[in-house]
Amino acid sequence: MHGLFVLILGACVGSFLNVVILRLPKLEPYILKRSYCPKCGEKLSFFDLFPILSWLFLRFKCRYCNLSIPFRYPLIEIITSFLFLLCFYDRNFYNNLSYELFLLVSSWILVSYLIVLTVIDIDEMILPDSLTFSGSIIGFLLILITKFFYFDYNSVKLEDHFFAYIFSIIGFFIFSKVVFVAFNKPAFGGGDIKLFAMCGAWLGTIGLELTIVLSFLISAVYSVIALCLNLIRRGDYIPFGPFICVSTFLVWILGDEFWIKSLGNILWWKYL
Repeated sequence: MHGLFVLILGACVGSFLNVVILRLPKLEPYILKRSYCPKCGEKLSFFDLFPILSWLFLRFKCRYCNLSIPFRYPLIEIITSFLFLLCFYDRNFYNNLSYELFLLVSSWILVSYLIVLTVIDIDEMILPDSLTFSGSIIGFLLILITKFFYFDYNSVKLEDHFFAYIFSIIGFFIFSKVVFVAFNKPAFGGGDIKLFAMCGAWLGTIGLELTIVLSFLISAVYSVIALCLNLIRRGDYIPFGPFICVSTFLVWILGDEFWIKSLGNILWWKYL
């Protein structure tokens, strides 16, 4: 029963994320303005807004202009539901219900940010500062709440997360400039650097380190497969943000220890 509630909640949040993804790059309000068909501009009725179900009931078409509704809208709702459920079953509620609920809501907030950032970067090849900055602030606030309200669980250190944030901003900026001078090409976009900083705010230095490694590994595997399947060509630009987002989620959900053991000698500098 709880799982069903989480799935419904995830679908509803996914529906809202669709609105954010569509409107934020256009600088349109996405909270107060009513939902509308992006093709004909007609305002949608209450019965048009049920996540997934309305898309099926309307037979994948707009009620007003009869043009097809892209599958990506229900797909994002389904993905959000699945990830919300995964976060729910990743937590146990036996030791401290209040703390576990806090962690669960934190997971849902992070997942929502990562989904929006991933899709916007794929669509527009940008990572809006409003998302990475607000995501970083929320990450720090949640760490503060953990320390001062759940002091029995204060293994996390605010200064560690702050250092990871600052290191990402300064370190990747310097690295990107060095690469640009050497090869006349930027190593990272400004949005990627700020997204890594947001990751540091949420995960701390070890989590950031693991996310960096995983981001490059996953992007390398994707690039090889995509080249072999002729999905991309050599020299094509691939948005890096989605790989950072996927890696951030994997580190968050599975934990540092899991990835330190799994990556083994890839993290060779830890054994020096």
